[in-house]
Amino acid sequence: MKLSAEERAANRKAFRAMSPAGKAEYIFSYYKLPLVLVLLGLVFLGTVLHNNLTKKEAVLYLGCCNIAVGEELRQTLTSEYLSAAGLNPRRQEVYVYDGLYLSDDPPAEYHEYSYASRLKLLASVNSKQLDVVLMNRESYDLLSAAGYLLELPEAMEHAGTALSAAATPLLTENEVVLEDNAIEYNLSEADQYEALTATVANAMEISRGQLLAEAGFSDTVYLGVIANSPRTDSVWRYISYMLGM
Repeated sequence: MKLSAEERAANRKAFRAMSPAGKAEYIFSYYKLPLVLVLLGLVFLGTVLHNNLTKKEAVLYLGCCNIAVGEELRQTLTSEYLSAAGLNPRRQEVYVYDGLYLSDDPPAEYHEYSYASRLKLLASVNSKQLDVVLMNRESYDLLSAAGYLLELPEAMEHAGTALSAAATPLLTENEVVLEDNAIEYNLSEADQYEALTATVANAMEISRGQLLAEAGFSDTVYLGVIANSPRTDSVWRYISYMLGM
């Protein structure tokens, strides 16, 4: 109901006569919903603004499979690379998938962890958010057999002769399954597992490269490139950095 001029004047006079606490209680009682809506709007706008100001662009996605990367090496693989490449660590990043554990026969206590790692790996590959993987031999065998890894010699020819010459001595070969009867075998529709395979050079022993040679790994660390990576230019720059070029 619309108030008369006299009623509005009386309300203003009564409001001015209130104590500060009374005024605050009055405003909150009668304008609670609008105030809450305004507050929620300010929080939402602040969150969006903060995310836009702090969000980093991933220039490369790196996966670490069955290997542990300490904080010092992590800095070398991420922020130090960005600085060396002339990129801005405050606005860009090398996104790292830590602690991926892949095994065909994991211990019982790691079975769920291994399964979760496989799902995470599959999701990142399907979404094209995985470019380079650092792996031990077991995970290398699994990723190679599954066809995740790019065949390197021909691909590196397009990256330049300098990189190809530096990486060639580190290349290593592994089997890729071209065709198999895994489904039939798992469904007990075949007596034995059979597979058609090919041997390709799809990784390099990066622990022999300049960057990781001093990291203290007791076993060989392999580097592979995910076959469907859309950031091949960034991949070649990253490998060049790891080789000390």
